[in-house]
Amino acid sequence: MLLDSTTGYNLELLEKRGVHYYPSLGSTNVELRRLAEEGAPEGAVVLADSQSAGRGRRGRTWHSPPGKGLYFSLLLRPQQIGTAAAAALTLVAAVSTARLLRESSGAAVTIKWPNDLLVNTKKLGGILTEAKSEGTMLRYLLLGIGLNLNHEIDDFPVELRGRATSLALEYGHTLERTPFFLSLRENLLEDCRLFFKKGFAPFRQPWKEMSSSLGRIIAVALPGRTLRGKAVDIDTAGALLIEDERGECHRILCGEII
Repeated sequence: MLLDSTTGYNLELLEKRGVHYYPSLGSTNVELRRLAEEGAPEGAVVLADSQSAGRGRRGRTWHSPPGKGLYFSLLLRPQQIGTAAAAALTLVAAVSTARLLRESSGAAVTIKWPNDLLVNTKKLGGILTEAKSEGTMLRYLLLGIGLNLNHEIDDFPVELRGRATSLALEYGHTLERTPFFLSLRENLLEDCRLFFKKGFAPFRQPWKEMSSSLGRIIAVALPGRTLRGKAVDIDTAGALLIEDERGECHRILCGEII
């Protein structure tokens, strides 16, 4: 068995499964976009042991030290799917990832709308979905995921300590990354293909059961304003329903809880 001596990744198995593995990259999404433009098929995946320019939503940096976390991007090529449907894909990926984390580690992972995975209210992971479209139809989607698995406290920058966490910090054990990654890749492909056929409806109840947002008073950053109210539900399209102090219900497809 050929192992990366630094990371412990099973390189022989990754190569056999067609994974584009790099010890270090700027960003897995950037590299996968290049491969997608060259015609890479659905299911192509770029995995890096570390990233120097990993990104989260709104251009934020995703801290990606070597030997600790899971940083990868998955290519999806849906057929005849409009751009509006892509908004809920992040929620589907969150359900798929949280479910496997729970099964693999016993961690009480929850989902913060729309793209964060939490443990004990601290950030465990994030999802970044980027799309290439032609007119109103999707050409392809890049699903980027970063997870803090085996980090110790010193692996986080000082400004993130107390806000970010890992499975190792919360539960005292490490997770073998190669088998977990390969299982997650398959689960994501299966769930995303189901989403492209049937929409968000099959994922709505699991999302609600794992949500850290529903039932709480929240503030959501929207273009040009902040909406405050109680998160009361999520609909079959993946929109968050918020009831403001006047009792008016707002349907939010894109935003960020702040």
